[in-house]
Amino acid sequence: MPAQIADVLVMGGLLVSGDNVTRADVLISDGGVLEVGPDLSGRDARRVIDAAGRYILPGGIDSHAHPVYGDKIDTFSICAAYGGVTTIVAFIGSETHRHERFGNTWGLRKYNPDIVKGFIEYAEQDSYTDFAVHGLVTMRDQDDLDQVIPDLVRMGVISYKVFMTWNPWVLDSATNDLAVPDEMVMRVMELAAHNGGLPMVHAENGCCKAYLETRHRSQGMTSIQHYLDSAPNILESEAVNRAAVMAQLTGSPLYPVHLSAREVVPVLERYTELGLPIFGETCPHYLTLTNDDLLEKGYRLKVAPPLRQSEDQDAMWQGLATGVLNTIGSDFTGYTRALKLTGSLEGEFVEPEPGHENIFEVAAGLSTLEHMMPVVWTHGVNTGRITMQRFVQVFSENPAKIFGIWPQKGALQPGSDADLIIWDPAKRHVVGQEHGISDLSTFEGMELLGMPVMTMVRGEVVVDDGRLVGKQGTAQYVRGDPNATAYAPGGPNVS
Repeated sequence: MPAQIADVLVMGGLLVSGDNVTRADVLISDGGVLEVGPDLSGRDARRVIDAAGRYILPGGIDSHAHPVYGDKIDTFSICAAYGGVTTIVAFIGSETHRHERFGNTWGLRKYNPDIVKGFIEYAEQDSYTDFAVHGLVTMRDQDDLDQVIPDLVRMGVISYKVFMTWNPWVLDSATNDLAVPDEMVMRVMELAAHNGGLPMVHAENGCCKAYLETRHRSQGMTSIQHYLDSAPNILESEAVNRAAVMAQLTGSPLYPVHLSAREVVPVLERYTELGLPIFGETCPHYLTLTNDDLLEKGYRLKVAPPLRQSEDQDAMWQGLATGVLNTIGSDFTGYTRALKLTGSLEGEFVEPEPGHENIFEVAAGLSTLEHMMPVVWTHGVNTGRITMQRFVQVFSENPAKIFGIWPQKGALQPGSDADLIIWDPAKRHVVGQEHGISDLSTFEGMELLGMPVMTMVRGEVVVDDGRLVGKQGTAQYVRGDPNATAYAPGGPNVS
């Protein structure tokens, strides 16, 4: 009987996993990894890809994605593919005011799981990459929360975010429905503990943040020089500690998102020692930018939590290197200048001089996804802050294990989806215009060394040497399995 002819053979590269770097070829068929070995040159394949002199990495997983603003899932996933990300984990839920503002017709349904279902149907047609979903729980879910969480888990949505900030005490905020009181946070955690779910928290003390913002406004302290003071480190570390106490009491795991403050690291260490399954996420901007960059470049770098100081940046790198922090997510919103300044993609504006804008009237959001992995490679791997193996752990293996999609995603082993990137460590790039709709880039002008030159999703090339060659309509929704998570009994270990 003749040997099976595979679809693709990737040859000659160095395969990087979370454990080691080895010379290996990857044989692909029917969208999956068929075989991995040191020399598969004797295997027949319809297409052979030469990866000599380059690294072969599992595709990146963006654990913190918001494809609901300016960049929808189509352009959002294009940015992802150009940056080596093959799976997007999108926050989707009952943030009705945002769905109305940005024309997300699938998001105008009343019941949270119905909104998620609408997004899945839409994204399967429009995305260029595969995707999973984090739920997003707001005050609109308070009356049927006991049904929302179990229904989401049955749909494969096993993680869900709540906001401990954006307190409605702030003036006439349009985000009033996002703020969730502690008693509802605990109820979400209790339901998670009973259904195999993972609560995620935006951890800033909402009451204190609202107080400080209101005080700053009343005193006319509204320029960028005052933004960091309005959201000090202690608000983040206090909220993480408070969420961890709730998680311990309810028997729930915990995933604090976009961590930025150095005081958070010992909090994570303490609760890990106490046996709490707690997973920390940071973002590329907290690893490479500081408040000084905000002061220099102005409103375009406003984000929440804010860019902090170099000591905080160092603590984030140290947390990644030691395993206290487990993942890096983009928190990409695809904001344009008009959107940040006026709240509308079509809004007319005059570009303010740094220091002359009202920073509290500027939307918080950055354009980070397309260059997230090269930025971390340049400032992390190339500088020795983290190893290549750690790079793969935080971008691929750990998010897959935490969110119950391992080893389908996040690995290159027989049976895994053939999501891979070919990485050229010698390729240089200066960040400029990106492939989304945004007219600004968070990392504009940054010089990078090390870039993906090919991105493949389930054996199909999506980006090849700077050209988009993938097609829409082939994306697949990836269901999370609560029994296969890092916090499940007997689940995979996360470093």
